[in-house]
Amino acid sequence: MSTVSNGDVVKAAMELEFINGSIAQNVFYWLASFAADQTYSAVLSAINTYLDDFYTAVQSWIKNNLTINPAQVDVVDWNPTTEKWEVTENVGTTTPSVTFANVNEMLPHSSAPVLIANTLRPKTRGRKFLPGFCEDCQSASTIGASVLTAMTNALNHYLADETVSGGDVLSPGVPSTVTGLFYEFTDGVVNSIIGSQRRRKPGVGA
Repeated sequence: MSTVSNGDVVKAAMELEFINGSIAQNVFYWLASFAADQTYSAVLSAINTYLDDFYTAVQSWIKNNLTINPAQVDVVDWNPTTEKWEVTENVGTTTPSVTFANVNEMLPHSSAPVLIANTLRPKTRGRKFLPGFCEDCQSASTIGASVLTAMTNALNHYLADETVSGGDVLSPGVPSTVTGLFYEFTDGVVNSIIGSQRRRKPGVGA
């Protein structure tokens, strides 16, 4: 197959590589709301724009020596037998062109500002830990006002539909491993306290 269809769940695993070779992942999901099938290239272009907008909102707070690796994009489906979301189609890769700009000392790898996106299902929400932020973004783990503004802009991009073509959009949200259903985001909040990424596992991301 070379197209994405209405109702497909699309996943993008974004990799940010630190100067010591460590990798942080941010994983994004969308529900395809399409009137007609969309080509892989059109979907990849839309996702690239989404990721560019998201990271550009906070680029001045992220360490300038982080490398953006190609984001792996796949279609995933719920497998009721294994009770897991599994990759069924590889859409391809895309690499956002955003340039990070902060020259200050970076926070420890495990420390990161956090965005929360809610859905209509209680306790089913998206979280984005933003890796590579520098020490000037906070004081005693409390995030500064200008950083909160930048993160609010990033949150708005995180919650927004991304147009692929005409009225065909990718709607962000999260796939539930409890119900096997996809839940679109309704609203979100910016956490004013630095969070911890210690629970992240390779290949999972948040």
